Amino acid sequence: MKTVQQTLEAQARSQQLDAKREVYVAFLQAAQALVEDRKRDRGALDEALLAEAQRAYQVLRLEGPANVAAQAHFLMEAIVGSRDDSSVSTAEIDRCLHNYVTVAQHHLQEPWHWMGRSRNSWIAGGTTEHSATGQ
Repeated sequence: MKTVQQTLEAQARSQQLDAKREVYVAFLQAAQALVEDRKRDRGALDEALLAEAQRAYQVLRLEGPANVAAQAHFLMEAIVGSRDDSSVSTAEIDRCLHNYVTVAQHHLQEPWHWMGRSRNSWIAGGTTEHSATGQ
Protein backbone atom coordinates (compact mmCIF):
# COMPACT_ATOMS: atom_id res chain seq x y z
CA MET A 1 0.00 0.00 0.00
CA LYS A 2 2.85 2.38 0.85
CA THR A 3 4.46 1.77 -2.53
CA VAL A 4 1.20 2.55 -4.33
CA GLN A 5 0.82 5.78 -2.34
CA GLN A 6 4.42 6.80 -3.10
CA THR A 7 3.89 6.06 -6.78
CA LEU A 8 0.70 8.14 -6.89
CA GLU A 9 2.38 11.02 -5.06
CA ALA A 10 5.37 10.85 -7.39
CA GLN A 11 3.08 10.87 -10.42
CA ALA A 12 1.23 13.89 -9.07
CA ARG A 13 4.52 15.73 -8.45
CA SER A 14 5.68 14.82 -11.93
CA GLN A 15 2.46 16.12 -13.48
CA GLN A 16 2.75 19.36 -11.51
CA LEU A 17 6.33 19.81 -12.68
CA ASP A 18 5.35 19.09 -16.28
CA ALA A 19 2.57 21.70 -16.04
CA LYS A 20 5.04 24.27 -14.71
CA ARG A 21 7.48 23.42 -17.50
CA GLU A 22 4.74 24.04 -20.10
CA VAL A 23 3.93 27.43 -18.56
CA TYR A 24 7.61 28.41 -18.39
CA VAL A 25 8.21 27.37 -22.00
CA ALA A 26 5.10 29.20 -23.25
CA PHE A 27 6.33 32.40 -21.63
CA LEU A 28 9.88 31.85 -22.88
CA GLN A 29 8.67 31.36 -26.46
CA ALA A 30 6.46 34.45 -26.33
CA ALA A 31 9.20 36.57 -24.74
CA GLN A 32 11.80 35.28 -27.21
CA ALA A 33 9.54 36.27 -30.11
CA LEU A 34 9.28 39.75 -28.60
CA VAL A 35 13.06 39.93 -28.11
CA GLU A 36 13.65 38.97 -31.73
CA ASP A 37 11.08 41.53 -32.85
CA ARG A 38 12.80 44.13 -30.68
CA LYS A 39 16.21 43.37 -32.21
CA ARG A 40 14.82 43.61 -35.75
CA ASP A 41 12.89 46.82 -35.21
CA ARG A 42 13.93 49.38 -32.60
CA GLY A 43 10.59 51.16 -33.09
CA ALA A 44 7.20 49.98 -31.88
CA LEU A 45 6.71 46.46 -30.57
CA ASP A 46 4.43 44.09 -32.46
CA GLU A 47 1.20 44.41 -30.47
CA ALA A 48 0.11 40.81 -31.14
CA LEU A 49 3.46 39.48 -29.85
CA LEU A 50 3.26 41.78 -26.85
CA ALA A 51 -0.28 40.62 -26.03
CA GLU A 52 0.78 36.97 -26.27
CA ALA A 53 3.78 37.55 -23.99
CA GLN A 54 1.59 39.38 -21.48
CA ARG A 55 -0.95 36.52 -21.46
CA ALA A 56 1.80 33.96 -20.93
CA TYR A 57 3.30 36.13 -18.19
CA GLN A 58 -0.04 36.31 -16.33
CA VAL A 59 -0.32 32.51 -16.36
CA LEU A 60 3.27 32.23 -15.15
CA ARG A 61 2.53 34.62 -12.27
CA LEU A 62 -0.29 32.33 -11.17
CA GLU A 63 1.86 29.22 -11.46
CA GLY A 64 4.84 30.70 -9.63
CA PRO A 65 6.99 30.48 -7.70
CA ALA A 66 7.79 34.10 -6.91
CA ASN A 67 11.43 34.01 -8.04
CA VAL A 68 10.52 32.70 -11.51
CA ALA A 69 7.68 35.23 -11.81
CA ALA A 70 10.05 38.02 -10.71
CA GLN A 71 12.59 37.18 -13.41
CA ALA A 72 9.79 37.04 -15.99
CA HIS A 73 8.65 40.47 -14.76
CA PHE A 74 12.17 41.91 -15.14
CA LEU A 75 12.35 40.52 -18.66
CA MET A 76 8.99 42.02 -19.63
CA GLU A 77 10.02 45.37 -18.12
CA ALA A 78 13.26 45.35 -20.10
CA ILE A 79 11.51 44.52 -23.38
CA VAL A 80 8.68 47.02 -22.95
CA GLY A 81 11.04 49.59 -21.43
CA SER A 82 13.32 49.41 -24.45
CA ARG A 83 10.45 50.70 -26.56
CA ASP A 84 10.30 53.93 -24.57
CA ASP A 85 13.86 54.19 -23.27
CA SER A 86 16.72 53.86 -25.73
CA SER A 87 19.15 53.35 -22.85
CA VAL A 88 17.75 49.81 -22.37
CA SER A 89 20.07 47.85 -24.62
CA THR A 90 19.60 44.49 -26.25
CA ALA A 91 22.40 43.29 -23.94
CA GLU A 92 20.18 44.16 -20.95
CA ILE A 93 17.27 42.29 -22.50
CA ASP A 94 19.52 39.29 -23.20
CA ARG A 95 20.73 39.37 -19.58
CA CYS A 96 17.15 39.36 -18.30
CA LEU A 97 16.28 36.53 -20.68
CA HIS A 98 19.27 34.54 -19.45
CA ASN A 99 18.31 35.17 -15.80
CA TYR A 100 14.75 34.00 -16.42
CA VAL A 101 15.94 30.79 -18.10
CA THR A 102 18.44 30.10 -15.32
CA VAL A 103 15.89 30.54 -12.51
CA ALA A 104 13.23 28.52 -14.36
CA GLN A 105 15.71 25.70 -14.98
CA HIS A 106 16.78 25.73 -11.37
CA HIS A 107 13.19 25.55 -10.17
CA LEU A 108 12.40 22.65 -12.50
CA GLN A 109 15.49 20.74 -11.36
CA GLU A 110 15.60 21.69 -7.68
CA PRO A 111 12.97 19.30 -6.32
CA TRP A 112 15.01 16.35 -7.50
CA HIS A 113 18.37 17.78 -6.38
CA TRP A 114 17.39 18.56 -2.82
CA MET A 115 15.92 15.09 -2.51
CA GLY A 116 19.35 13.71 -3.27
CA ARG A 117 18.00 11.53 -6.05
CA SER A 118 17.33 11.72 -9.72
CA ARG A 119 13.84 12.52 -11.00
CA ASN A 120 13.48 9.01 -12.43
CA SER A 121 14.56 7.42 -9.14
CA TRP A 122 12.03 9.49 -7.23
CA ILE A 123 9.22 8.70 -9.67
CA ALA A 124 10.08 5.01 -9.37
CA GLY A 125 9.40 5.20 -5.64
CA GLY A 126 12.70 6.50 -4.26
CA THR A 127 12.94 7.95 -0.80
CA THR A 128 14.64 10.98 0.69
CA GLU A 129 16.06 8.90 3.54
CA HIS A 130 19.75 8.17 3.25
CA SER A 131 21.00 4.64 3.63
CA ALA A 132 22.96 3.50 6.67
CA THR A 133 26.19 4.06 4.74
CA GLY A 134 25.55 7.79 4.82
CA GLN A 135 24.95 8.25 1.11
